[in-house]
Amino acid sequence: MTRKPVIEDVALGLFASEGFEGASLGRIADAVGIRKPSIYAHFRSKEDLFLSVFRRTLRRKKRQIFQFAQDGAGLPFEEMLFGLTERLMDDYESDAETRFLLRMCYFPPTSLHDKVMGMVNPFFRQAERELTRMLGQPENAGRLHPGGAQEAAIAYVTVVDGVLAEAIYGSRRTAARRLSAVWPVYCRGVLAKH
Repeated sequence: MTRKPVIEDVALGLFASEGFEGASLGRIADAVGIRKPSIYAHFRSKEDLFLSVFRRTLRRKKRQIFQFAQDGAGLPFEEMLFGLTERLMDDYESDAETRFLLRMCYFPPTSLHDKVMGMVNPFFRQAERELTRMLGQPENAGRLHPGGAQEAAIAYVTVVDGVLAEAIYGSRRTAARRLSAVWPVYCRGVLAKH
């Protein structure tokens, strides 16, 4: 049995709690129960291990987010999006993958900044395109200001960015407070008056 997934799982936990700089290969090896040189059988360097963990985590989170959106397709879009935002805040508190991913999106290791952003930015562009497509569906588009699907998608991404930054810098409670305050404003801004 390969130890590569085990090494990645342990590294994920340490990167999430200690950051890139704080998670040494020695600590990762000790937690896995191997010697440090054994890590090099699977990864060229700490940076290679980090990028492997980041890539895997981004893929998983992407699947979870798109599955959540698909499962909530029968709800009014504003309920589904509010629920998704709450889910991301909950996951940040309870899930090491989400914590790792969000922290590294906001604070990537300096030496890996361009590589991390090279993975993150396409993900956000795809999410924005998918959200614009979803909001442009007839059942949603008729509820938006004319031509407002892309605008509503961009505004949602901006709301989520601010709320998740508050979850990282502050707490779940203060993030929830901000979401509660901004959500009615978001909805008034994107929904057409009937």
